[in-house]
Amino acid sequence: MRVDFRYQGQSGVKQAGSGTALSFAPNLARPKVFFDAELALPLRFREAVSALHDVVIGDLKAKPKDRRAWEAWKAQKAAEEAALRSSVEDRVKREELARIAQEPMPPDLEPAFRRQHALYWRARNKWASELAANDPAMFRALVPCDPVVTVAPDVVFFECFSKDESSYGCLSVDRGAFRAGGEAGLGTTNVDYSLALYDHFQTLRSYRPTRLLVDPSGFEVAAASSSLREEKIDLPSSWLRGFGQLQAAMTRPGQRVTLTIPALYSLLSVLKRRREKSGPRSLKFLLTPGKSPKIVIEPWAIEVDSQGAPYQGPQPLEIKVWGRRRLLSLSRLLPLADSVEVVLLGTGLPSMWIVRMGELRFVLSLSGWTANDFTSGTNLDAVFAGEKADPKLIETVRAQLEQVRSATLDELVARGSAASLLSALHVLAKRGQVVYDFAVQRYRYRPILPFELNEQALGPESPEISEGVRLAANVVVEREEQLPHGKRLFVVKVQNTSCEAMVDADGQLGKARCSCSFFYKSRLRAGPCRHLLALKLHAQGGLAISRVNS
Repeated sequence: MRVDFRYQGQSGVKQAGSGTALSFAPNLARPKVFFDAELALPLRFREAVSALHDVVIGDLKAKPKDRRAWEAWKAQKAAEEAALRSSVEDRVKREELARIAQEPMPPDLEPAFRRQHALYWRARNKWASELAANDPAMFRALVPCDPVVTVAPDVVFFECFSKDESSYGCLSVDRGAFRAGGEAGLGTTNVDYSLALYDHFQTLRSYRPTRLLVDPSGFEVAAASSSLREEKIDLPSSWLRGFGQLQAAMTRPGQRVTLTIPALYSLLSVLKRRREKSGPRSLKFLLTPGKSPKIVIEPWAIEVDSQGAPYQGPQPLEIKVWGRRRLLSLSRLLPLADSVEVVLLGTGLPSMWIVRMGELRFVLSLSGWTANDFTSGTNLDAVFAGEKADPKLIETVRAQLEQVRSATLDELVARGSAASLLSALHVLAKRGQVVYDFAVQRYRYRPILPFELNEQALGPESPEISEGVRLAANVVVEREEQLPHGKRLFVVKVQNTSCEAMVDADGQLGKARCSCSFFYKSRLRAGPCRHLLALKLHAQGGLAISRVNS
């Protein structure tokens, strides 16, 4: 889907009197939004926004293997062959030169050389100019969509979604983090972002007054201005769908776990020092009533005591979450953190990590998948399957949140039952209209794009996914066998269709086979068929999400 962005100038750090201004260029294609106030603690903001940068550029998709040793061996062999070829070439060249020494010099040699030399330099200069001019396009390959900033009555918050469609970051700054005064225009807009802006963040200092400026001046500039940049970004439908799914999951209540700073440090240090070679690659939360939660880092079975508040649930729980490597984005926040909370929605579902730093809060949401491809959203689709929301209630809740900007579930419950409200909020979040602020437990109106993410914008969902979710309740297991390394073999029937698959310790399909026509045509190249998808959901266990209020 193509989205228009219009920026006046570029974001960066500018001189402002005796201090500096961290100026963000807003998207002029959206309604006017502005903010101008002095930061009370610039260093704290610098570290927090730098952590947000790590989320923006996050991409943990599979990288090519390290072939440097092989390349070095190949280069050595090539050098040996080149030396042999050079010796033969030198001998042949001497013989040829001796043969043509008596022949006259061609009369047009010098003009021909100059023509070819000029052709080369024109092409080289053109290539260099195009490369410099296309630097923003190169950056677009890294960041699909600019981050958004929302100016609310009580906070200013920045949001981003990673390139690999797996991580969501939100930095909230209370109005108390700014010195008295300043102007604000409420709303949401994209802000111009570049790799150079990260370097500008690092120049913030505590001894130099710093203003946070979402510059409104561009809205008054004529469209003919030479510094006005117009970009048409082709946002992938998978990126939009993944963002909507993750936002929708964040509206659900879950289990809250409190971590101490040393516990988070221990967790990150293990992930930094070790690299797993086999699954499972999960964090297992062990919740026992009356005891502090424990975190088991698999596959090494390293146990970290949260040292936080005792779990108050009625029964023991074991919840596994994935995507843990992305937690390293929180490393820069450790010296500033006051407390850490984790919200767990259920095994295989997204987890939210909340770091409080005085007037600043950082929320990192991990989806558990690395790329929002054919199968990545099936867990969430299974959780929300069968839920229906009243269209009138959806519009009523949207209008109310647009008017009041934020509200708790209790403040909205007058519009309907809690269950119906959660369904309506889920739909609004999936459309990119609502975001849930875990730190203050309020729903906020925030249109991520100038239009809602409806099915027309996202494209139709694959019928294999919808049918796979529907068939998950009709899986008949004929044989289940435990294999080495935590793998399991399932032989099942799904509505009279026979299929079998090997499921690893992370719940992912390995070798698989099905008798349906979809599998016969594409195997697993286009993702699993509906029957294998139903098998996968059955193997992961539990199509229901924990709905215990936090």
